[in-house]
Amino acid sequence: MRKILFILITALVAFGCSSDKSSVVEETAEVSSTTETTMTATEEEVVEEEVVEEEVVEEEVVEEEVVEEEVVEEETTSACDSWDADPKVTVGWPGSSGDFSGPSIQETARIGAHDGYDRWVLEFRPGSTPPTGWEIWWTGNYINSDVGEESFDPTEEVEGLEYLTIRMLSSSGWALPEEEWYDGPRDLYGSDAGTSNLMQASLMGDFEGYSTWAIGVDHEAPFNVYTLAEPSRLVIDICH
Repeated sequence: MRKILFILITALVAFGCSSDKSSVVEETAEVSSTTETTMTATEEEVVEEEVVEEEVVEEEVVEEEVVEEEVVEEETTSACDSWDADPKVTVGWPGSSGDFSGPSIQETARIGAHDGYDRWVLEFRPGSTPPTGWEIWWTGNYINSDVGEESFDPTEEVEGLEYLTIRMLSSSGWALPEEEWYDGPRDLYGSDAGTSNLMQASLMGDFEGYSTWAIGVDHEAPFNVYTLAEPSRLVIDICH
């Protein structure tokens, strides 16, 4: 009887130890499997983060390249690129003396310095229109002026090495009562306005319905002519 009990006890002890080892192996396997899964998930997150960072870097590079191209375009753009030094003459010039829809009575004048060019502005009285006809051209080292005085040499009166002569259908008021004559500046100096090419602009006077201004410059250059309204103005821009 004692032998039978001893055998049963021994068998039970052996079975318990075997069950504990199996449980430990299974737990170890589960821990190992969990660790592998965790490592795999962590590695995938790292890879995804790296991909996202690379995409962000690529987008930033593209935006910087676009900004640099825009800056280059702005630096190379100049109004003078589309202008020339050819004479600017209206259709039907010179026309009949006093033949304009005006009146085009001069009120004042001014000059100014701008980036790449100098500007001359002739402004007309309220109710007046800009000249409907003109001839504006480079005349070399002299001023082509017809003010009824053959002995008058305007180049002695205007500073400049080259001259832009402006003849137009307008008036400084000589045909009007004296109190209505032009009372604006007759001489404008580039040294006062800080211009780069324009040296002096001067009113020569009126003759038989035509008015003449002269602009003395350091050198001949492309120029642009246009009119503005409210108030009426004639504008000439001369490149540096």
